[in-house]
Amino acid sequence: MEELIRSVLFDDRLTSLVESKIYLLKAPDNTSTPYIEYEILDEYGSIYAENEEISTTYRIQVDIFTKTSYTSIVKIIKRIMKENGIIKEFGGSLYEEKTKLFHYVLRFNYEYESEE
Repeated sequence: MEELIRSVLFDDRLTSLVESKIYLLKAPDNTSTPYIEYEILDEYGSIYAENEEISTTYRIQVDIFTKTSYTSIVKIIKRIMKENGIIKEFGGSLYEEKTKLFHYVLRFNYEYESEE
């Protein structure tokens, strides 16, 4: 799943805005803005047949950190996730007092059906 998310987020439309600063879990200290962090929050079986999991739902979080407006980055992320069948669940903004950064949180759901 991490490979899928990574390939989706490393879309040229997004990397042109964040200079490929897209990190699993945590950006390195002193990373310049804007940058993105992503993670899988949850994974659970959503459909079972004959006691076998045949569909898995993943909850994914994408965090955007900027010193200025994050609007264009948010729009691109929503677009590329939707194009890849990853459905938005939630979005909301924060301001990080300690770092003085704007922080936008996006959460998505993705359902994967096994091939077997």
